[in-house]
Amino acid sequence: MTQKSSQLMFKNQEGKVFAVWRPVLISEQDSRSIPDVELLQRLITLTDSAQCWVVILSKGGHFSAAVFDLRPVPASQHSKANAPLFKELAHKSYHRYVVRAKAGGRQSAKDATGKSIKSAGAQIRRYNEAALDKEIKDTLASWQQLLARADRIFVQASVSNARPIYGGEDPALHRHDPRIRSIPFNTRRPTFSEAKRVLYTLLSVFEPSSHALQALADRSKAAVSKPPKPSLKKEDAVASVQPEPQPPKEPDPPLHEAAKAGDADKVKSLLEAGTNPCEADSRGKVPYDVAADKAVRDAFRRFMASQPDKWDYTLAGVPSPLTDQLESQQLAKQAEKKAKQREKEKERKRAAAEKKAKAAEGARAAAEAEVATAAAEAAALAARSKQGKAVKPPKQSKTEREAGEKREQMAAAAEARMARLKLASQQQQLWS
Repeated sequence: MTQKSSQLMFKNQEGKVFAVWRPVLISEQDSRSIPDVELLQRLITLTDSAQCWVVILSKGGHFSAAVFDLRPVPASQHSKANAPLFKELAHKSYHRYVVRAKAGGRQSAKDATGKSIKSAGAQIRRYNEAALDKEIKDTLASWQQLLARADRIFVQASVSNARPIYGGEDPALHRHDPRIRSIPFNTRRPTFSEAKRVLYTLLSVFEPSSHALQALADRSKAAVSKPPKPSLKKEDAVASVQPEPQPPKEPDPPLHEAAKAGDADKVKSLLEAGTNPCEADSRGKVPYDVAADKAVRDAFRRFMASQPDKWDYTLAGVPSPLTDQLESQQLAKQAEKKAKQREKEKERKRAAAEKKAKAAEGARAAAEAEVATAAAEAAALAARSKQGKAVKPPKQSKTEREAGEKREQMAAAAEARMARLKLASQQQQLWS
């Protein structure tokens, strides 16, 4: 048996090795070396002692928590062929827009850098963060009785996402509670379905991968062949301290390597050759969790559609089968969406052209009206000026002379204005 990784491996009398997840049996606060006999006894009595487990997931504005009763369900409440492993006592899921689009990260993380962002999106994200924190705290506060009777509490949350879980004046949970355990494998978007999948995975007893067994054997050989340390004096020991060599990194199984590399064809050939997609690597990840892109994930889903009963796809993390009919429907839907987008873009350009033409026509009409008004004003001023020159009084006062000069100036200004408006009208016609 080994306790060096997130998995605990046991070997029975027949020499067969099986594994369970380490946090199921060992608390994170328990740093002592636990005897193998004690660990085996914990595993044997787990099904009898476990009554209530809690799963809490929080990531990127998504939150899901559920309380499960692990006591055996009475036979009258289920059929023998489909006996449930657990019963849901309570569950809640929330989603709020708190992550900055494309840039990533919470708004509070951006605010912590000292930059004051006053955009509408930033205000909405700040409000949603406060609302989500309140919803989480209220939910956990209403579950105080259920949390008090829980045997295990499994939490998957980063430091910022864990603030409403452990923070505040009266937190619902405390970080150093020995019942709280970290989830030792990757999880997807927090939902109630994902919480059930996490619990199902934690309860599973599985066969470790061949690579994990080989790495275990290599570590055992290294421990046996390691020479004993010679006894040194204190001053010699200080001078000869050297860092211990790190154990070799466990290689990834072939299916994990193909999924990471984005090689969908190799993933397909390995699955068809019988490679187990439920097999986890040394970090507890199944091949679907490390898939590089959509093409690789679709390869797993197509295999699920062709071989629905070959593997436990819930344990493998494959969400749903991808049949030819479903794929054709998705392609048709994408084509329809693109056609609608193109039609919408054409309509937008058509409306913009009509608006531009209407604006040009209005500007032309306004310029022509302005020219006509200026021409009328100039003609009227010219007529008054000629009439004043034709009939000259014998004598003009100073005031009358100044009025005449002003009329001439106004006439000249009106003619200049009319010339400018005509030029502008001509330019407008050339531009349109």
